[in-house]
Amino acid sequence: MKRLMKCFAIAVCGLMYVDTPAVALPVEVKKECKNNSCENFKIGMYRVVNTLTMNVLLEKEKGEQVDISLRDSAGKVIHQERVGKLAKKFGVKLNFSEVPDGRYTLEVSNAHESIVKKIDLSTNEVKESDMRTLVAMN
Repeated sequence: MKRLMKCFAIAVCGLMYVDTPAVALPVEVKKECKNNSCENFKIGMYRVVNTLTMNVLLEKEKGEQVDISLRDSAGKVIHQERVGKLAKKFGVKLNFSEVPDGRYTLEVSNAHESIVKKIDLSTNEVKESDMRTLVAMN
């Protein structure tokens, strides 16, 4: 009986060892680029005058696959696009007229690098926000 319990305990420990996340592959953290330019791609963003539309333009090297995603403040994906390996230039219009006011995050990334932009939407305008905002009150 002792031998049976010992075998059972070893089997349970073996199953627990196999099920642990220690055998998972390490996740590579993407390098965040500055000034709208990475090694393999560049972006440009501007608002269309008197509208709630933001144009995003992408220029990349052939052979690179780039993902564009727009998320709300809760992290929910609102819009997502994948630019194929054969394209060198790509543009997309993001229409904010039917989404509520708030802070949105635009991420443009390939396998190794990413550019993250914050967008603040208020009732009358859409603009790219700075990383830090200083508010002074008397």
